Amino acid sequence: MPFPYVDERVFMEECEKEGMLVTVKKEVDWNLEVGAIARRLAELGIGRAVREGGRPAVLFENIRGFPKGFRMAAQILGGIDRVAKVFGYKGEDLNKAKSDLQQVIRDGLNNPIKPIRVDRKDAPCKQNKMEGDDVNLYKFPAPMLHDGDGGRYMVTRAVVATRDPDSDWVNWGTYRAMLIDKKTLSGLIVPGQHIGKIYRKYEERNEPMPFAIAIGIDSISFLAGATGVPYGVSEADVVGGMRKKPLPVVKCETNDLEIPAYSEIVIEGIVPPGLRAWEGPYGEYTGYRASPRDRRPVYIVKAITYRNDPILTFVSTGVPVDETLGNAIINSAMAAEVLERAGIPARVWEQVDSGACMFVIAVKRPTPNIATMIKNTLTSQMGLITNYTFKFLIVNDDVDIYDSNKVLWAIGTRVHPRRGIIISDEVCGPLTPYASLDERLKMNAPHVTFDATWPLDWHPSIAVPPVASFKSIYPQEIQDKVLENWKEYGL
Repeated sequence: MPFPYVDERVFMEECEKEGMLVTVKKEVDWNLEVGAIARRLAELGIGRAVREGGRPAVLFENIRGFPKGFRMAAQILGGIDRVAKVFGYKGEDLNKAKSDLQQVIRDGLNNPIKPIRVDRKDAPCKQNKMEGDDVNLYKFPAPMLHDGDGGRYMVTRAVVATRDPDSDWVNWGTYRAMLIDKKTLSGLIVPGQHIGKIYRKYEERNEPMPFAIAIGIDSISFLAGATGVPYGVSEADVVGGMRKKPLPVVKCETNDLEIPAYSEIVIEGIVPPGLRAWEGPYGEYTGYRASPRDRRPVYIVKAITYRNDPILTFVSTGVPVDETLGNAIINSAMAAEVLERAGIPARVWEQVDSGACMFVIAVKRPTPNIATMIKNTLTSQMGLITNYTFKFLIVNDDVDIYDSNKVLWAIGTRVHPRRGIIISDEVCGPLTPYASLDERLKMNAPHVTFDATWPLDWHPSIAVPPVASFKSIYPQEIQDKVLENWKEYGL
């Protein structure tokens, strides 16, 4: 099945054929072992393609204590080759894909397509069902991902669907949830997140919030849920735009929410007002276990539907880079769109090596106070994302923002210690590693903007130091001669 992939199984099968996925037949333990394997794959791969020395995705077929057919998968989008493939990118230059894919995503954001509802009999996620007293979350191999986690995190690579009680808007978001017992989960619901704003409305009315958690969904739906699609915009519509084709969805069993029809596991129920359970800590995508254990909202499960031989997908989050690579491409596309609409043409990259905690923006036409202007534009219009992106680096357009070495070079050589560092107090997320415990609890901490653009009053050929690189400091004829004779040099 070519792009657009609607079934994650098909995508994984094609990845395996191309050497981008390995099936592990040896017995593995859901208790720390699968998490450790996935974490090591992430740290060895550094987000690269397999052919560039990166590491493949992994499918575990033999889980200790579980019958044959109950499987787990990780690192599905852990390399740029898989991210490119999931969007149907045909180019050979995978580094260039980081910029090319942004235009694909921007086209999708600007041309949403509503999903198409399919009948239950045509939805693979309805092949098996548990309701009422038969509900048992322990039927699935929920992993203990990191030593020191507060529990088994069944929900890490999934979307949680909730509906705004004041409208028809349905939010799909990626939020973690920890196993409490066979009918209960607890999760981090931040007030500033879309789910937090929706849940607050239900709590103020003293009403339960219906939810549906879809695990093992197609990767574009997962990425849409993990990024900052604007408040009031349904991720399902954006997914259709990025696929250029409606996403098949199916109605839930116990509420009116719709989820991807090819989901592997669907968990339905309610989040009651006021009810809390202990949740966390958890090793997060920033590379730290930064959010303390606390009493958090509870998901009470009313029904579970699942495919034959279900695959529980997960992300063993931690030190970059893991599946945040795909999120970075979408977030960068959204930020570039916001800046262009504000009259600031720029290239944008959410630096995944930083734990997705820094935006790097290359401006074509610097203007006075450009760094502050860009930071204010993004924080005002992309608040949800910038709450978790704590640093902004603004550079001239000659810097390759996709190359971490060039980014570090720009910070080290172009940021003036006085005029180039701008500190501001902003809303932050509870996962902010550098924030004090008090700042995390209050969700307010300093953010910093680095202005690495050359001052506008510096003469471009006298005051601005020329870059000493192969492509910039030698005449074109010398570059051509060296390249032509490269092999003859014995190099």
